Amino acid sequence: MRMILFPHAILTTAALLLFLGGCEAAPRARPVKGGPVDTGSASVEAARRQLQGTWELTSLQIFPKAGTPHDVPATGRLQYDEYGNLTMRGTVTGNDAVDSSVLNISGRVAIDPGKHTIMFQNIQGATPDDTRVDPQLAAKNVRYYEIEGDQLKTTTKDASGAVTAMATWKRVG
Repeated sequence: MRMILFPHAILTTAALLLFLGGCEAAPRARPVKGGPVDTGSASVEAARRQLQGTWELTSLQIFPKAGTPHDVPATGRLQYDEYGNLTMRGTVTGNDAVDSSVLNISGRVAIDPGKHTIMFQNIQGATPDDTRVDPQLAAKNVRYYEIEGDQLKTTTKDASGAVTAMATWKRVG
């Protein structure tokens, strides 16, 4: 049995093959264009750039609910990277009342440059309900920051706004 091809069938098949063979894959969605990044002195980006780097702990003070604030002998290092991750590693020495886990926290942080606050978004290491840590010093608490030259001060406050701890750090890198 012989197959008879009609000229228009041959042309249609050839055109379809050319069309399918000549097409390039296209992206499913067009890229979204973002606006310019605010880099002014009161912007999140400016605060991130100020915090970025390595800081050594120079002093740690604890402010108990009753009594006077006292210095806690401790060593530590704080690192903030360009991706918004903050890592604190440290040791409290000679003070059994303060657990070293208050200086061992890492995770992604949110910065509010207007309020000068840092808050952990996802915490690795110490957890918000860690029973070893005084709740006033827990990782879930907002930290207030102040940068002057190569010095960084971080302050933790309780719900009433009273200072519970203050750490002073010196930029080393």
